[in-house]
Amino acid sequence: MKKIINSNYFYAFISLCCALWLFFFVSTPGVGSTRDSNQSNTSTVTKKATITAPLQLQADVDKYYITGYPEKVKITIEGPAALVTATRNTQNFNLYLNLRDLSIGQHRVQIKETGLNSELTYSIKPKYVTVNIQKRVTRRFAVDVDYNKDSLASGYETGTTDVSPDTVTVTGAASEIAKIDKVVVKPNLPKGIKSTFDQEVLVQALDKNGKTVNVTLDPQTVHVKIPISIQSKQVSINLKQKGNSSDTSYSFESDVKNIRVFGTKSQIDAIGDSIDIPVDVSDASGNSTKKNVDLGDALGNKVTFTDPGTISVTISHSNSSSSTSSSNTTGNSTASTSSDSKNETSSNTDSSSTNSTNDNNDSE
Repeated sequence: MKKIINSNYFYAFISLCCALWLFFFVSTPGVGSTRDSNQSNTSTVTKKATITAPLQLQADVDKYYITGYPEKVKITIEGPAALVTATRNTQNFNLYLNLRDLSIGQHRVQIKETGLNSELTYSIKPKYVTVNIQKRVTRRFAVDVDYNKDSLASGYETGTTDVSPDTVTVTGAASEIAKIDKVVVKPNLPKGIKSTFDQEVLVQALDKNGKTVNVTLDPQTVHVKIPISIQSKQVSINLKQKGNSSDTSYSFESDVKNIRVFGTKSQIDAIGDSIDIPVDVSDASGNSTKKNVDLGDALGNKVTFTDPGTISVTISHSNSSSSTSSSNTTGNSTASTSSDSKNETSSNTDSSSTNSTNDNNDSE
């Protein structure tokens, strides 16, 4: 047995068997064709994809203004999967409207494509669009500012509005430009605003009915600054009695001598260097009463508000009529005494003068 295994014939036989086995394995249809079948199936798989692409115009846009067409359209492509994927990723094609040979007016035009691989089929939606071709016109307009002044807090007023830039370029069809009544910005002021409004605001071209005109504006926004402030001034206060009191006089004292009043220009202009503060004495009791006076309530519509808003006032009074008379004349007592002295002196002088004259007459 060892002789057979060690012989050359044995190894030759084994080699022959291996060769025959490999031959039959490779030539078997179910095995050898698997790879080729997979490759064939891959190459014949189809795929569909929808792409949104910009729509281009082939026209003299410097001379004509064209409206009515969508900025983007959808195209559905179908074909070999690898080619569809590559087309969707690169979008190496164009969708366009050829308007070069069309005259002024409305036209229904088919959307066309260029650049798609011939192995792809496609459909465009919409297939046709209606465009309006008009002569192109460009004009400059000043920008008006329109805002609601009722949004301002009470007493606040606006200064001179600043718009930058204050003019814009408007481009459109001649018929649309002719409709423009004004170019305006409409700042949306917050309710109760107390500080300067400073923002970028969208520009609008409006017709006489306030409707937007279909034109192109450059720039589309402008910077709007509206100064908002309130007038104020510092004044001294005069405490004045308010309330019915026929038999009592009152005096008033407060640590606050000056206040700052705020309001519109007309309100502030109507106030001098001092302002009267009415003090209600109807609820005063005892010889001395302290009360807080709300200056806003006391002054009413003379001002919008004050700083401080309230002051503490000491009310002093007496209860009898005779006291009242005495109290009323106390402030002028010095003046009255002085006046009486002057009158008495004058009287004495006149008397002395008269006596002297009489004496002279007697002497004569």
